[in-house]
Amino acid sequence: MSDNNTAMTEEQKAALVRSTRRLDLRRILGGLFVLYGVIVTIVGIVHWNTDPEKTGGIHINLWVGLSMLVGGLLFFLWDRLNPVPAEDIIGQAEAEEHQKAAGEGRDLA
Repeated sequence: MSDNNTAMTEEQKAALVRSTRRLDLRRILGGLFVLYGVIVTIVGIVHWNTDPEKTGGIHINLWVGLSMLVGGLLFFLWDRLNPVPAEDIIGQAEAEEHQKAAGEGRDLA
């Protein structure tokens, strides 16, 4: 018995690729690094005089904040230059559907 009603349309495939890329771990980590980098950089600028007293002459909050900003931007750059291939996303979704169908006793072939 063949059940082809579960095949994805091109629109569904495009939506799946967009949503998967939107939730890519590199974007999430990049966003967190940028957010915390901005916060720590602001703290480093606002408390300019107190940092060197506690850290041996280094403005540690400023340097760590700027480093976090650079790290977050590198995550975004990595995601932009090397996105997850659409074929991998669609292939994984189809494999999961076949596995689910096999578990339910259906045949999608």
